[in-house]
Amino acid sequence: MGRGMLREGGLVTNTSHSIPRVGMFATVRNRRGVISAVEPFDGDRGRLHLVHLDYKDDQRPHSERLLWEKEPRRALLEPTALPDIAGSDPMPEADYDALLRAARWTSASPYLDPDGEGPVRRMPVSSPFHGAVQVEDYQLIPLLKALRMPRVNLLIADDVGLGKTIEAGLILSELLLRRRIHRVLILTPAALRLQWRDEMWEKFSLPFDLVDRAATHQLQRRLGMDANPWRSYSRIITSYHYLRQQDVLEQFRAACRTPDGSPHLPWDLLIVDECHNLMPSAFGDDSDLCRMLRQLAPQFEHRLFLSATPHNGHTRCFTGLLEILDPVRFSQTGELKPAERARMPQVVIRRLKREINERSDRPKFCTRRPPRALLLPLSAPEAALSAAFGEFRRAVKRLIARGERRRRRAGSFAVEILGKRLLSCPTAFAESWRRAKEGLQLEEAASDAELAAAERSLRQETGDDREAEQRQQIAASVAGAWLKTVADELRGEIDAIDRAVAALGFDLDRGDISDQDPAHDSRFTALVALIDELLREDGRWKDDERLVVFTEYK
Repeated sequence: MGRGMLREGGLVTNTSHSIPRVGMFATVRNRRGVISAVEPFDGDRGRLHLVHLDYKDDQRPHSERLLWEKEPRRALLEPTALPDIAGSDPMPEADYDALLRAARWTSASPYLDPDGEGPVRRMPVSSPFHGAVQVEDYQLIPLLKALRMPRVNLLIADDVGLGKTIEAGLILSELLLRRRIHRVLILTPAALRLQWRDEMWEKFSLPFDLVDRAATHQLQRRLGMDANPWRSYSRIITSYHYLRQQDVLEQFRAACRTPDGSPHLPWDLLIVDECHNLMPSAFGDDSDLCRMLRQLAPQFEHRLFLSATPHNGHTRCFTGLLEILDPVRFSQTGELKPAERARMPQVVIRRLKREINERSDRPKFCTRRPPRALLLPLSAPEAALSAAFGEFRRAVKRLIARGERRRRRAGSFAVEILGKRLLSCPTAFAESWRRAKEGLQLEEAASDAELAAAERSLRQETGDDREAEQRQQIAASVAGAWLKTVADELRGEIDAIDRAVAALGFDLDRGDISDQDPAHDSRFTALVALIDELLREDGRWKDDERLVVFTEYK
């Protein structure tokens, strides 16, 4: 083998005569990395090259700047390097197939700068060819728009079902292929964390680490109590309800500290799914989620917000969200000025399904039917329960009308927690009423302060439905204990509710109410009738119809 050459993994590697270029693989200090920047300068001993190297392993540091000519045992792996057939054994068949596939992919992704003038704007789009997804033409618009931005600040507000996750994945994958980003954080609702992780892996072959309380404890058991997941992982998915917690947010901020004077931000790309949940408030103080996002956003070079409903009717909320996304172009205001309205298309992408259909040769999406209201005729036992609870509500309000403000607030909440459950379904109310009756049997009554604490816990945001349900039941028990002081004066109303609950077929002494079926449930009956109407024909299920049910308390 010639002078200055060595074999690494069966490939011919140049050790001395090649000049490092952006995009080349290099081996320095027994670590493999990619050259992301080269700064040549002339000194007393000739031309030297300051090389910025991004390592491709899990060791620290993740990147370094070093003088190429001063590094011992440095090596460059030429992009066209082939196996040394004269000095090595024949390549196994599996390795040869892998090399052939890698060569084909590399030919479609010109990482290297062929003329030193910066081919970024002339590089072809590569991410659609690296993903296991059939990309629609309209899904390329956000990608092309992002590539024209020196700093990606985009709000993708496409209609539900247009593929915002795919559009975000295309942008993420393309920026990674072009070596523009390395550290990525995806913020989602808790229920969507696994979906995002699976889609990033299955559609784009991008592995992400889920960070939550359990994952943090596991990392600390493995690496020590000082291990910080926000510093240990480079691609993270977490829920914004978890990151909102004060101790977790402080841990994240500690990982974001950079040396004074450093021109680099600690993170590269922030993706926020369902960003309307973190929107600033129209009146009063912002939510904890919004304040968290305001602290996070400046730590990222690029920001990508996703929401099918970015505007809630309050201009101040919408402009506040745009300010977090791009504080250079926008500021929070109650009225959009003409200049700001003209800048909005630069950062906001909004398409509806009917618009996509109008611009296509053939419709891609079905036509949405206008909504229609379903009347719910209550059965006699349900109407009796509603009437009995109405009398109970009025009696409680009479008893607290002359009390202090704190007591009036506590009484209103005690009624409200049971009233919400009544509007949900008979089973939900029966379970909460059973918990309230258990509170009535306690030896000591709950104070106004204890009921206020239960109210604060219930109103605190959580992304876990089971946790929210548990808080509901605890609040019902505390409300029942609070009512103990006025139980004698409410005896008639309480007995009327007991009789109405029993008439619906519930036995409060049998234990778990969820195991008991109500004799009447008008909401469930109406839903079954709707399913029969939409999904069945002549007693058989239709093959081309699906139904998704969304529920929300109003």
